[in-house]
Amino acid sequence: MRWSLFLILLFAISCKQLTETEKLQKTLIGNWLVIAPDHHLKSGTQKWVYSQKQDSIVQSKSLKLISFSKHGIFRRPDNRDIKGRWGTTEDNRIFIEKGGVGFDDFNADFKDYKNGTLLLTEFIKVDGEKIEVVWNLKKVTGSEESLLFDKEKNEWRIKPAQPETEKQMKQRLSVMLQYYSDYFSLVTKESSFFIPSRVILPFNYYQHAMGVKPFDENSDFARLFFNNEQAGQGWKLLKTKYNVLKDDFPRKDNYVEEYAAFMKMMADEISGKE
Repeated sequence: MRWSLFLILLFAISCKQLTETEKLQKTLIGNWLVIAPDHHLKSGTQKWVYSQKQDSIVQSKSLKLISFSKHGIFRRPDNRDIKGRWGTTEDNRIFIEKGGVGFDDFNADFKDYKNGTLLLTEFIKVDGEKIEVVWNLKKVTGSEESLLFDKEKNEWRIKPAQPETEKQMKQRLSVMLQYYSDYFSLVTKESSFFIPSRVILPFNYYQHAMGVKPFDENSDFARLFFNNEQAGQGWKLLKTKYNVLKDDFPRKDNYVEEYAAFMKMMADEISGKE
């Protein structure tokens, strides 16, 4: 009898109805790809003002990977030093603090969540105008795509504490190429555009082709290595493997799929896979 009563109480507790705020928090927890914003402009003045700032607004958040974790922790795999906070208010307003560029002081209203897509309305003040922007966020749930957020899969972002051997540099370059191949595979499924600056690797992107940029010792790519000499060696390794494969550039349904496939080819070539 006691066990029956206990089970009934347990069932009642488990079936407790969540508040709207609790439902929203439960929905938010997970990994997301920020896609493109939709703008709602109310006058000719707003159209002109937004046109001047549109690129910077899109660049600030679009195609970034973000995570809402339990206990209000906000993370971005592209910046391991970021330890932001997130939360919600009773009127379903979402805020992010100290989340890095685009998310240092982010406030938006929950608009909708359907088929894995979250809509958040942000009002951006630009030159005295209050511009309404609706951000589209796609929840990342696939097992392979979710690896983009794993701590181990992003260890290549940590600058070495000592010089690396050529073998170690090849391995790290291979992991980087595989990471961005997976990233582009995700982007091409969810977005009609891509942002080259989201990729640290020194590539140029063309129609049915890619190229290697000249070595830049002040680039984000160079900063991944122990020193400039090692960064130059890493660039040469990348350039050499590119030259081997460039005439076999793959043809796919769109350019971003091709970039993903070519980075995969380069990753395998550098690591020695057949």
